[in-house]
Amino acid sequence: MLYDQLSRIKTQLSSKELSVSDGLLLTMRALRGHLPDAKLIWLNRELLGYRPEDLEEFSEKEPKKAVFPKIVMLWSPAKKQEEEKLSSPVYRFLQGTWGKLDESGGMTTICEPQLMEKSIFCNIGIQQLEAQLTEMDDPLSALFSMSFDKATGAEFYCYSKELVRIQEAVRIKLCQFLDEVMEEIVE
Repeated sequence: MLYDQLSRIKTQLSSKELSVSDGLLLTMRALRGHLPDAKLIWLNRELLGYRPEDLEEFSEKEPKKAVFPKIVMLWSPAKKQEEEKLSSPVYRFLQGTWGKLDESGGMTTICEPQLMEKSIFCNIGIQQLEAQLTEMDDPLSALFSMSFDKATGAEFYCYSKELVRIQEAVRIKLCQFLDEVMEEIVE
């Protein structure tokens, strides 16, 4: 029964008949009570977003690597009790630039020292990310503002295809997770 349910979720995710957020939610519901809560943390973080504590852990593990640029908080879900440490989801770094829109709608890049990073961590959950994509006329080529720097008034802009890339990365990882869990169930 559980195997069949997980298999259906994976099939619908693979064929894109099911949104990634719905896939995450259905998977969490199906596995609650069957797996330790610590194994379900990733599903929760991807669905609802990463917490400040999660981001601090990522920064501490890899403080000097170029793969982990400046982490900017976009949104923060509520804190939960003790949880297993997460590995850094590198696929959640958005490539873009810090800038300001001028009166004609063009963008001027800002070259302040604190804004030299060309990527930021997207900590919003897939639910919110999919809602943002749904509101866009062209989710593959729209310019999207993901963060704001109060000191300079600059915003971090990226193409919305970066959000689509994160959504697809989570879809693939969720399908892999389902494969692993279904393999454990059969054994």
